[in-house]
This record gives sequence, structure tokens and C-alpha cells, in this order.
Amino acid sequence: MEEGGGEYGRPRRGDPDTISYLRGLPLDEVTAAKEVRTYISAYRSEDGGAAEENEPAEFPESLSATHAALSSIYHEIASLACEEDSCQQIETLIRISCRFSMAAKRIVLSSLSGYWVFLSTHRFGSHVAQTALRCAVAECEENLDAFGDGKSEGGEVVEDSYGSLMQNEDGSGGSIPHSLSRILLDAIEELKQYASDLSVHVCGTHVLRSSVCILSGVEFVEAFPKPGSNNQGDGQWDSGVLAATRRGKLKDKKKKKKKGRPQPVEESGAKSPQEVTVMRKMKVVSDLKSEVFRNKSDAMLEELVGIITLSKNDTHGEVQPPGEVQQHTCHASAGPLLVQLVRILSYLDLHSKPAQKKSGAKKIVPDRRLGIQEEEPRYSVGSQAETLVNRLLCWDPNVCRDGDDEDERAKQPYASDIIYGLSGEPRGSILLEAILRCSPDSFHDELCRVGAFYDDTTLREYIEHGVSNFVVQVLFATSRSREQTAKLVKPLVDIVEDGSLLRPNSRCADEGAQEESRAPTKNTRRIGVIWRASEMCANVGSAQDQEQLLHAIMRGFSAATGRSEEGDTELSDGKKKRKRSKAKGLPACECIPLLLGLKPGSYDASCRLTLDAAGARVMHHIFQFKERLREEWVESFFDIYTCEDLVGIANDGLGSRCILDGLLEGPSRAKSSRLLLAKISDRLAFLAAERVGHHVVIKMFRSLPTFEDKAAVSATLSQSLNRLGSNSMGRSVMTSLAVKEYLEGENPWKEALARQRGKEDWLEDITGEKQSNEGEDDEHDGSEKAKGRHKKDKKKKKKRRQE
Repeated sequence: MEEGGGEYGRPRRGDPDTISYLRGLPLDEVTAAKEVRTYISAYRSEDGGAAEENEPAEFPESLSATHAALSSIYHEIASLACEEDSCQQIETLIRISCRFSMAAKRIVLSSLSGYWVFLSTHRFGSHVAQTALRCAVAECEENLDAFGDGKSEGGEVVEDSYGSLMQNEDGSGGSIPHSLSRILLDAIEELKQYASDLSVHVCGTHVLRSSVCILSGVEFVEAFPKPGSNNQGDGQWDSGVLAATRRGKLKDKKKKKKKGRPQPVEESGAKSPQEVTVMRKMKVVSDLKSEVFRNKSDAMLEELVGIITLSKNDTHGEVQPPGEVQQHTCHASAGPLLVQLVRILSYLDLHSKPAQKKSGAKKIVPDRRLGIQEEEPRYSVGSQAETLVNRLLCWDPNVCRDGDDEDERAKQPYASDIIYGLSGEPRGSILLEAILRCSPDSFHDELCRVGAFYDDTTLREYIEHGVSNFVVQVLFATSRSREQTAKLVKPLVDIVEDGSLLRPNSRCADEGAQEESRAPTKNTRRIGVIWRASEMCANVGSAQDQEQLLHAIMRGFSAATGRSEEGDTELSDGKKKRKRSKAKGLPACECIPLLLGLKPGSYDASCRLTLDAAGARVMHHIFQFKERLREEWVESFFDIYTCEDLVGIANDGLGSRCILDGLLEGPSRAKSSRLLLAKISDRLAFLAAERVGHHVVIKMFRSLPTFEDKAAVSATLSQSLNRLGSNSMGRSVMTSLAVKEYLEGENPWKEALARQRGKEDWLEDITGEKQSNEGEDDEHDGSEKAKGRHKKDKKKKKKRRQE
């Protein structure tokens, strides 16, 4: 082994003849998988005696060629992984062999022994290292080494290819250990020695993240995968995280392009589906499920975290001043690694304890259209995750727990400045968002107090900043209690009322500025903050919080549109007219078009509907407010928009999910369904045959309070059977609304609806979810009607438990 690249072991240059040999191999993972599945199905059919006339199944040629190639280049794999012309073929060999052979996993890991650190810092080698680690721990789609009864054909192929390299169970034979877990831990131990250097390396940090995931047994998956990406039925090798390790063809080197004008940041703050991830347990081979391996991996993970966070020499019990670790939080490579550590340690802490059901907590249902993410696991006091967070923020836990006075609790020597600094840095803000999502309730409140998020001046500064406003949005989305929500709404109201968050973006004119330079920003619209604030008030806020925010929005739009002046104006006849009062603000009928960005009567069927995403989400949450607060907004929405406007909204994915679903599935669904039916009754047949619109028709029908209203819908659609039967959407509407049964008579129609309702009730009992009734508010509403409903619900639940 040659020495190169500093202290890292560097392999020799790849042999040109071997590179030519690899490039000539016809390797294709999809073809190999099809051959293996054909072999397995043929073998099983022979075993069952169903196909005696067929020829015996032959072992897949692609897999045999893969094993032969892997054994012939075993001593050169590390060298070939660093070559641009051969690294892609090496990854394909690893994926095919590890997918169908347990022995190949040991071969792949041991072939890179001694070179892990160098490969991790190499442009091409780092991809091979990640692929090798991830494929080595994943469950085989089918282990052909021990497939079938007795000595399998796959076992013979493996014996012929690697027999001289592998050790037996008694330790005799070749140099490759028999235990996969031992080889894996040795590889990660090799990386652990240089973890502090790898964490700040542009390539090494990715290999380090893969190692952390393997030691913890946790992987990150897309929160909102594309339709059909994870339901193909082919397993984790063809979809999900493991399939993401497969790279495409090598791309040509791109030419340098001139820097264009920077793209504007999304106002809503909503991340794309690919950027939002959730954690789940990794599916690993049986060798890595033993208690011995878990104990060793947990100990190694703890050591790895200590090395990455540079906490090995820290004095326990004393808060260290900001230093290199705090610089790493904003580093392009180390920052994402620290975010991953906080989330993984929180996940491990939560799943290490028995599950506890949260009493009275509202279940969070993830929704891409509404921008609602799955709730992150929260760590507990005294856990390893808490130690890591305290280390990153220079947080003194004794200050928070010993003092009784609020002023004493807020005294943190360094944390306040660190929180302020992280919130304004692109990568540090993501770490702060992760801490807000994963922290326990008590720490969440303390962090808000120390970070001065309850102060109106500081909160305004956070919101006006181009990066820290996203931290404020996450803060609102993760509010834990009504008391905390009230503390956040109080300073926010004054900021919203001046109209700066609702006013359209504008820039100062600068005549002397060059074309390449951007003019200074005068005002930046922060409607995303309003969206998260309305979500917070709808989920954990009181009626008073909702009312304050709603009136602040109305007054803010009044100030933003320049109609907030007070005083008297003299008319032509000498009389005086009182101007609109700022205290009242604009009415709901004028605020709704400003929120949605859709003027009444402006929808053109030939063009695609364009809505303000954050504004539509604000509307959704306003429709969940108390009845006396939302009533004006519900009526105004149907009053100002025409039939064509509502049809366009119903046919738009964002509009139907955020606006109409908020009405038809919310507490005002009975009233909303009637108002919607009166508006679009002439276009029901058109909507029922549309991809998005037919969902609105079904939900509107189910929300109608009386059979007379439902009969009117079925009667209207029964006149367009040919149109409804022309596509699957229309047929779905015909089934859900029992349109054909309606033509047979009233009794068959009601019986069909009763059967459907029985299925829905059964599903509600299974899932434990049930929609709220018309005007349903919580017990703090104070009305006798609401109290009576709660008493009935309690009786029903008690009776169901007894049964």
C-alpha cells in the first residue's frame, strides 16, 4: 500500500487492462433481477410438480458472471473505485452481488479494508464506499447462497468464486472473517479514527452519515414520495433509500455558465418533497440484529458522536465557551451531519422507552399540499440527544432547573448569542429548526425565552431577515401549549398590523446601480409567517388568540393597501364622511382575494389557475377557527367568487385541498356544502369527470346534511350517465353517490348509501379518526350546545369500551 493524500492509505492506480475488462462487462442490475426472479419462480414450480415438462431452471448467468468478476478483481477493487472509468461498474457489481448473496457482502467490505478513509475523501471512491456500506447491511432480496433444499446451486457458485478467500466457521481457510458484523465494525472503526477530519470534508461527511445510520439502525426516507415510487411491490432494492444509491450514467463535464440573477426565495417557506425526510427503522440482515452487535454499535456510535462534536476533553458539568463546534454548525459539510445526529439520537431515545399515548393531543396528519410534516420524535431530559444539544448551544442546564424566577431562567452565558447567530445562517438555521422539532416541551419554551422570540422587537428582526424567518415559521408550527401560543401571538399581532408582512414585494429604485447588482430591498412579503401563525392558532391556540390574529390580518391588509387613515373628509355638499377605522380593518370579502391572489371573476378556463400557496393555507386554517370567527370568512368566500372561479379552484390540486377541503371536511362543512352546491350545481357533471374535481363532488355530497340535498345532487348527475361512464373518475362518482340506484327508486338509493356509510363507520372505528360535526368547537367555547355534544361523545366512548 502506497502512502498518499496525507496520513490516509492510498491504493495503487488501477490497471488499464482491468479497467478495459470491466468496461466490457454487460452488467445491468434490472436484467439480473429479472433473471433471478425467473429462476426462483421456475425452481419453485418444479418443486411443486406443476411444470414437469419444462426444462430444469438454470442459475442466472448475470449473477454467475458478477461473482466471477468480483473474485477476479478482489485485490484491485479499492484501486478501481478511484477511477472515473471503472467506479460505475464497481458499484453495479456491488449492488448485483449483495442483492442476492450474503457471502458477497463479506467480500465487498473486506476488499476495501485499509482504504476506507482514502476512499471517503475521494471524488469517485466516496460513492463506492457509501454503496458498499449500504448494500452490505441491507436484507437480500433472495439469498441464493442457501436457496432450496440441501446444497444449493448458488452456494456452489459462491464456493467456486470465493472459496479460497473466505474463512470457515472454525477459523480455517482464507483471510476474510466469517462474521459480517465483525468486518462491518472494523470498517467503521477505521473511519472513526479520522471522524473529526471527515466531518468537514465535502465527500467524507457523506460516508460518515451512512456509517451513523448503520450504527443506529435508522434511515431517512422522503416524507412525501412521488406517486408510485414506493408501492411497486419490488422491495427496497427497486424503490426508496436503497434504490437511491444507484447512480445514473456518468455525465459530461458541464461548462461554466455565467451567473444569472439569483432566484427569489419562496415566500411560503415550504420545502420541496425531496428535501423533507422522515426516519424509519432500517431493514438489515439477520447477522446485525443480535444483541451483541447492538451493544457494540451503540458504544461505537457514542464514541463517534463524541469525536464529531469534539467533546472528548470537555469538563463535565461546565459550559464551554463557543469554539470550533459552533463553527461546524454552520459548515457546509459538518452542519448537515450534526442535524442528522440530533434527529437520530432523538429517534433512538424515543424508541428506547415504552410508547406512551399522549392524552388530549391532536394527531398530526402529514399533508404535502398543506405543508404539514410528520411530527419528529422528541428526546427526553438526561438523554444523549440532550447532551448533544446542550453542547451545540453552549447551554447550561443547571440555570434552567435551579432558578424559580423567570429572569434567572433566562440567564444563559452564551446560548442567547448562539441562537441568534444560528437563526440567520443558512445551515445553522436548519440545525436550530431540528432542535425546535426534537426538543421536549420544557426546553422548547426555555429556548424561546433565551432566544428572545417572545420580544416584539427581536421577533420583528427575526421575521424581516431572509433566513431567520424560516426559523420563526418552524417555531410557530411546533408550539407546544396554549400558554406558549399566547406568548407568541402577543408580539406578532403588532408586527402583522402594520402591513409590512402582507404588502407585496417592492424595491428601492437606484438609478446608479448596475444591471448585474440587485437593488436594495424595501419590503419583503412574509405571508409564510402568517400561514404558520394561523396553523398554530388553529391547532393549539385559544379563541382569543385566533381572534387577535384574524383582526390583525384584517388591519394589516388595510395598512398594506393604504386604506387605514382615520379622520373626516368633507364631501361636495358640505357634509362630512367618516373614514374607515384602522381598528376594524378590511372586511373578509376584501382580504380573501389578497390572500389567494385571485380576483373574483378573473379565472380563465384556458389558463392554469395560479394561487398563492401560503395564502391558500392561511385560508384553510382560518376555516378551522371558532364558529363566530370563521362564519364571515366562509360566507364571504362563496359570495365573492363566481361559479367559474369555484370550478377552477375545485380543479386545482392546491385550491381543492387547501380551500375546499378545509370547508368540506372542517367544522363548517354542512353550511359550506350547501353554499357550494348552490353555486356549482350547473357544473356538477363537468367536475365529476375531472381528475381533481371529482373528489370535491364526492366530499360535497357526503357533507350535505339532509337526504333532500343529496337527492338533488344524484338527480342532477343521473342526467349525465354517458359522460360519467366515459372515464374512471365519473364511474367512481356514480358509485359513491349511488347515481344508478337513484334511478331505481328512493329505497334502493337510501340502502346503497347506508351500506357505504356502514363501511365508512367501520373504517373510522379501525383508524380511530372521525370528522368533527357542524359548528363543533372545544369545551372552551362555553355554549350549552357544545357541552351537550361533548357529553354525548363521552357516553358513546364509554359504551364502546364496555362492549
